[in-house]
Amino acid sequence: MLRAGARANAAARVAWVVVGVVVITGVVGGIYRGFNGRPDWGDLRYESLYTWEHGHTAPGTAMFGYLPTTTFALWPFTAWVPNWIGVALFVASNLAATLVTIWILGRWWLRTEPRWEILVWPALLGCANLQHALQANQITLWTLVLCVGGLTLVGRGREWLGGLTLGLAAMLKVMPGVLGVYLLLRRRYRALGGMVLATVLFDVVPSVAVFGWDGAVAEHRAWLRHVGWHSNRHLIEQPLLRVHRHGTNSSLAAVLTRWLRALPECERQVILYGEPPAEVVAEYEANLGPGECLTLDPMPRRGTEWAEKRVDISWVPRFHVADWSPAVVWWIWVVLIGGGALGLAWLTWRSGAGGRENDWPIVGALWMLAMLWPSPMTRHYYLAWALPALVVVCQALVMARRQARGVGCNVLLVAGLVGWGVGVACLGSKLVRWYGVHLVVLAVLMAAVVMVWRKRNNVTTCRES
Repeated sequence: MLRAGARANAAARVAWVVVGVVVITGVVGGIYRGFNGRPDWGDLRYESLYTWEHGHTAPGTAMFGYLPTTTFALWPFTAWVPNWIGVALFVASNLAATLVTIWILGRWWLRTEPRWEILVWPALLGCANLQHALQANQITLWTLVLCVGGLTLVGRGREWLGGLTLGLAAMLKVMPGVLGVYLLLRRRYRALGGMVLATVLFDVVPSVAVFGWDGAVAEHRAWLRHVGWHSNRHLIEQPLLRVHRHGTNSSLAAVLTRWLRALPECERQVILYGEPPAEVVAEYEANLGPGECLTLDPMPRRGTEWAEKRVDISWVPRFHVADWSPAVVWWIWVVLIGGGALGLAWLTWRSGAGGRENDWPIVGALWMLAMLWPSPMTRHYYLAWALPALVVVCQALVMARRQARGVGCNVLLVAGLVGWGVGVACLGSKLVRWYGVHLVVLAVLMAAVVMVWRKRNNVTTCRES
């Protein structure tokens, strides 16, 4: 019979094999989808290639939330090589980002031996999220490795380089810009300067070089318009807006609206894009058929001032617990986001005041989870950003069990990990994702990380201070 240590080693090896198989299936899926032009590679390639050929972003671009930096970063894969080579290289870059992230977490975030036998369990819990990001051919894994790497550099005293790395992450996908607040509250001013420098080097300078001064200003104004058209307020005011395209969006604004507002009882949606004349809108409203509803989408279609589209939305769930006005739901969202942000800011400022900043992996993981909450768009592959938090909680649970302390803390840590497992099991259900199961899972995981943070300042154990 195998001894306990040998059994643990064998279990870890088996778990690493499972992680490897899941990641490889993500690579295969990403290549298959890319070769067939399916989202998201099809959208990323088409939109970035349009900018390369026309010298400006398309008016109704599917890359509505991305700064020009992302387009520039995609050109080596989309505009400079044949599609099949671009797909292979892009998937390879995402695989490299995944492996480097795991290595950084094991090398510098995990401080408990045996490192790799412990690391496999958060990797196992998070590998489905990594798989989805690989399959989707998204920018998520680029930003994951940049955030993990940047936080590691800052935590280890390489502030300028760390800030530059985090700034690049924020230029590729805006949500990591929240980490600038973390740096400010931690008095990491050189790192914050690095983020500002990254904005200049990776966004301003190449934008001016490619588009010219006037073009660069126009591109950023267009980006602001696109962001406004896809804002949380729009999601709350028009709950069916772009539901046919973003039916898997699980942002807090979208989920609150689904619970607290009644959706129109219609099976077909008539969408008018752009800026149709008032008389056209009135005509469409007067000629709606049975089971049809009209939605106005300010995002224009290419080549026209306005356009029409009809989609089937009979699949949209209609259950709700209240039917409140958009203003009430908006203020609930503001209170939740504002209250959470203030609480996190206070804890971060207070913990940094005494110079106890050796807890940077815990605080960094918590801020990476915080990136998800204010965003108007939260897709399932964004959950890959929770991998550092899973590492923090798994390590804390291991140490707490070894010391036989903190029973109450253990319960919350286990709940965070079990909850994440439940969330992974629910990834295949569009209905439970529609009503925000992953927001609940994220909240429990954040509570577990906060518990670890409160119980310790120097190492990721769960003991009384």
